[in-house]
Amino acid sequence: MTVCEKCVGFGEEIKLPEVKIIKKYLPKLEEPEEILKANFSEIIKNSRNKLKLKQEELAKKINEKPSVIKRVEEGWEPPSNLITKLEKFFNIKLTEKPEKKGLEKKATKEKLTIGDVVEIR
Repeated sequence: MTVCEKCVGFGEEIKLPEVKIIKKYLPKLEEPEEILKANFSEIIKNSRNKLKLKQEELAKKINEKPSVIKRVEEGWEPPSNLITKLEKFFNIKLTEKPEKKGLEKKATKEKLTIGDVVEIR
């Protein structure tokens, strides 16, 4: 605000607050090196049945709770350390490298639409 010479002494100058620029670190989302196979629960169950083991027996051999084995065979995604234990015990591979998918541009359209980019499962 602009005031005359006489009025300047009646108030205080108000300074605008300083604007600080904060740079946020956004980590890059990386593709996992390996992902769990879609039918991992069936593979585990079939491997256990081939050795004629009960869930409780398998759990005891790999030092896990029987309820964990039951949940994994029902489709619950196990933590990486359990995946490693099961792979070593059964001598199987439960993980695979993910497929790299790129955007495919359709030749008939000039612009991309949401339907071109979104993958519906």
